[in-house]
Amino acid sequence: MHPRRRGFTLIELLVVIAIIAVLIGLLLPAVQKVREAAGRTASANNLKQIGLAMHNAHDSLSELPPITVNQWSSFPQNGAGPPVNVDYTGKYLRHQASTSGGDKTTFFYCLLPYLEQTALHDSIPNSQLLAATNDPNAMVGSTTLKVLVAPNDPAQYNQIDWQWPYTFNERVYKQSLTSYAPNARAFGQPTPEGKFSIWSVAWNNAGGGRQTLPGISDGTSNTMAVVEKGMVNGEAVVSYQDWSLKGQTPNSDGLNDGVGTWAVTDMPPEGAAFFGCNCNDPRVTWDDVNGQWWADNCRVGGDSNEYFQPPVPRVGPGQQHAYNIYPFNAGGVQVLMCDGSVRTVTTNISVLAWSAGVTPRGGESTQTDQ
Repeated sequence: MHPRRRGFTLIELLVVIAIIAVLIGLLLPAVQKVREAAGRTASANNLKQIGLAMHNAHDSLSELPPITVNQWSSFPQNGAGPPVNVDYTGKYLRHQASTSGGDKTTFFYCLLPYLEQTALHDSIPNSQLLAATNDPNAMVGSTTLKVLVAPNDPAQYNQIDWQWPYTFNERVYKQSLTSYAPNARAFGQPTPEGKFSIWSVAWNNAGGGRQTLPGISDGTSNTMAVVEKGMVNGEAVVSYQDWSLKGQTPNSDGLNDGVGTWAVTDMPPEGAAFFGCNCNDPRVTWDDVNGQWWADNCRVGGDSNEYFQPPVPRVGPGQQHAYNIYPFNAGGVQVLMCDGSVRTVTTNISVLAWSAGVTPRGGESTQTDQ
């Protein structure tokens, strides 16, 4: 007669389950840290690819790409009074009055051939950026590019609906978002009136600079090119229609949500990917939370230097706004420098050190890594 096999008692089973639960609890943070570290490394690699593409573009055309250009701004219609827009004559977009209404470009669109995306770059006719591609249901920006998305970006969506009266009668397209923002001060230029505001970049071609690497007199290792910036700031799901963003919800300070599109123009500043226009006066503290995003330039008092809002600690979506930089990686914001290197900047960086990294020719003695 075989002996009867004894099974687990209920107490033993509960003990085993408890031990497993404890082990999972101990392992889960380690797994999350490994996943976050892998995402941070992947984002750094994306930035390095962007930096290599930027240098290859400079080698080919002897100048760096602009942030954003609407060539209609280079050819004002009325001709009355002094010019208020930058006249972009750079090598990334033709300078032709007869087609200026349709000639447009952005920083990341210019880099597509150097990011192994030549076919996507050439899928539209002659930099008609708001035209449909070879696919009638898509535009260039409808494509989500892995190199433009950081794995740890916590955005709740990565595309927005987009429609415009001159593009197939308000047909709705998808526009993809990016986790990276180029530096307006490095790749743009002030307007003839000396303005360098968020609106000047979006509407007056202040994003249309003709920067060269030798022209960065502060040194390419000291000047920021591209930073990690969440593709969505805020809690609303926004969309674009007829030159404006729809669905924005003001935060507790009355500031709007924002997104970072990478391949469309005629876009309000809270819908375009760039930084370097949110100011911060180091003499005061009242602007340390949100900066002075409305300013025409970032000079304060009689000082010839400019001062910019550094990255701030991450807050909930309801407290975020379009013009701040909130880290989404542990340790801080990863930054691509103009020499192609990548470094991490914490939210403890001083206004002086951050500002020195924003300006390409500021002549500051303070460096970004201080």
